[in-house]
Amino acid sequence: MNFRNLFVLTRKEIRSVLGDVVLIALMVYFFTGAVYTSARGAATEVRNASVAILDHDRSELTGSIVSAILPPRFKTPRYVSDADADWLLDMAKYVFIIDFPHDLEKNLSDGKNPEIAIIVDATAMTHASAGTGYLTRIIEEEIQRYLQKIHLGHELPSPGVDVVIRNRFNPNASSIWHMGVTQIIGNLSLLTLILAGAAVIRERERGTIEHLLVMPVSSSEIAFSKIIANVLVILAFALGSLFFVVHGALDIPIQGSVLLFAAGTACYIFSFAALGIMLATLAPHMPQFGLLCIPVYIVLYLLSGAMTPLDNMPETLREYIQISPTVQYSLFTHQVIFRNAGLDIVGRNLLYIIGVGSCFIIVALLRFRSMLSKQG
Repeated sequence: MNFRNLFVLTRKEIRSVLGDVVLIALMVYFFTGAVYTSARGAATEVRNASVAILDHDRSELTGSIVSAILPPRFKTPRYVSDADADWLLDMAKYVFIIDFPHDLEKNLSDGKNPEIAIIVDATAMTHASAGTGYLTRIIEEEIQRYLQKIHLGHELPSPGVDVVIRNRFNPNASSIWHMGVTQIIGNLSLLTLILAGAAVIRERERGTIEHLLVMPVSSSEIAFSKIIANVLVILAFALGSLFFVVHGALDIPIQGSVLLFAAGTACYIFSFAALGIMLATLAPHMPQFGLLCIPVYIVLYLLSGAMTPLDNMPETLREYIQISPTVQYSLFTHQVIFRNAGLDIVGRNLLYIIGVGSCFIIVALLRFRSMLSKQG
């Protein structure tokens, strides 16, 4: 491989990308506005959940429970009647309806175990799962306070276990931290796949690939120049997004080494760009290439563990999906950014990415060489 030819071709590719105003505007949005709005607008924790109250007891206890349901997790609870409860739930006006039975306070004082019903609209999945836990805890704490009060201030027998919860790597359990970094992974993957493949198809559709064929350059130099150009451009945008959007605008701390993150990101972009070129050799035109990229990207991203935990997947799928570079890059990113992991911890993930990327580039070069010979 002639490195001078590679340098000249790479410079040509970078100029081609930077000269496309629409493409640059799209990349700027993908790494700024899209990251910020997704992180701020797609929070997964419970916020402003609506609660309705069916209070058949009208006691001091039920009043203290209702007053303990506070923002920002919940809206101010509203009292409703039995006649309206089912209709309000059907119309999705409320996510939770708490039904306090008659004589709740009296039965508790007598040592009985009355039931409090929490009716949940489970179509609101995030609120239904986490919100039910919050409401259950609020009710249990208020009942505990009430029972201590009626026992003349004497504390009830303790179970003997004091549970202390410490959140590591994300002290406030904020989904914004997770979503900001995850959005960079998704946008970076999509742009790399499309831009690398589009660089090949654009040459073929415009007829400029014939110009390359008569030049003293090899097929590997042409392919590598397109990959390296995309690595440099997308890596610059990704690092800018990490500093100015994730760390700056979203106030997410960067615990680990930025240099290590940049090196791992470059390896991942190189791997995914090789995949994009491989897919471009299978599609004759840009529309077909776009249709081919969509399912590949969606499957790899949804099964990457970035959006949903890998442990939630079937065991067989979880084992096979480990070969995906997106899975390894997602693990690598969270370990470096949030856990301050070093090369001794993430080295295995990098080896996976480099190994799979090498397979992609070998297949891509073989397919690209075959495509050029047919074109010639």
